[in-house]
Amino acid sequence: MSKELTVERAGALFADLLPAHGPVRAVSRFAEGTVTGAYRISFAQADSAPVVLKIHEAEGRWSAVKEARALEFLTDHGIDISPRVLAFTESADGLGGRPCVVSSLRPGRTLTVVDDQLTSAQRHEVYRQLGEVLKRLHAIPVTANGYGYGYGYGYGYGYGQVYQPLPDNVAHMKRLFDRDLPAFRENAADPALADDLAAHVAGHAPEFAACLRPAYCHGDVHEANLLVDLAEDGACALSGLLDPLNMHAGDPLMDLVRLDAFSMHGDATKIAGLLAGYGVPTTDRGPGEWPEAWRPRLQLYRIALALELHNWFTTVGQTSFLPSLDCELRELVSS
Repeated sequence: MSKELTVERAGALFADLLPAHGPVRAVSRFAEGTVTGAYRISFAQADSAPVVLKIHEAEGRWSAVKEARALEFLTDHGIDISPRVLAFTESADGLGGRPCVVSSLRPGRTLTVVDDQLTSAQRHEVYRQLGEVLKRLHAIPVTANGYGYGYGYGYGYGYGQVYQPLPDNVAHMKRLFDRDLPAFRENAADPALADDLAAHVAGHAPEFAACLRPAYCHGDVHEANLLVDLAEDGACALSGLLDPLNMHAGDPLMDLVRLDAFSMHGDATKIAGLLAGYGVPTTDRGPGEWPEAWRPRLQLYRIALALELHNWFTTVGQTSFLPSLDCELRELVSS
């Protein structure tokens, strides 16, 4: 933002958005980072609970709309640790015409911050609860009526809607790789690696058919988007699932790959807890191991994620990450 959000500016904004909450008392940025500006707003009235104000870029109207609708969708479908939308505007005068979303403030701190304070048993328990939440989310039907038009997979997400739906996961993943592989070929310093990736994905594309139906996926599950409430007696509860901007209909294993790549890093305790909550039996795997039947798709989705990240970091100029991603892609192709 060109100007810092002051109490006075926030007060004028909330007089329009949430007048019943009364005067704004305090404004503070969240220390734990976010791509867009997020603030904690406190009110002078004792019975008005603090809220979260998330300000999107002026050209990011679509992301604000998507976030508001995705949060509504999650809470309407019983994902009760998701923040509840309280107000939304596509163009706030007090914010220079920027869109914003106001949501309830969930208790706790991000799992990124508290993870090193947890015992192994607590860590297992938090991930067990996350597995239960993801199982509920992934069980929401993606059908031709009710929420969503068209039975299929797609990039976009409205209020339960799947945009540009495709009939099966093979077609959906082909579209993703047709987008990301050419971009990688332009960005990569090693044309041979791009050739190897294209051949590998084409040769293993039938594996995508093992996903028989699309599921609603959060799209960005990792520890920075998870809140944990730690009690003095040692009890811990997963208390928040944040930032569903990447919600889409697809293979639920894609949520697990992102979580593993960004947060779990193969940690056996976390995987064991997650799969216990998800209801995956241990008959075909060891403790903390992925089911054998999932492994071919997990490897392909790791390739898809690494390509996405490589293209993203290239676009934003953070080239220091590219060598490690190139190394990861070579290992994935050769494994």
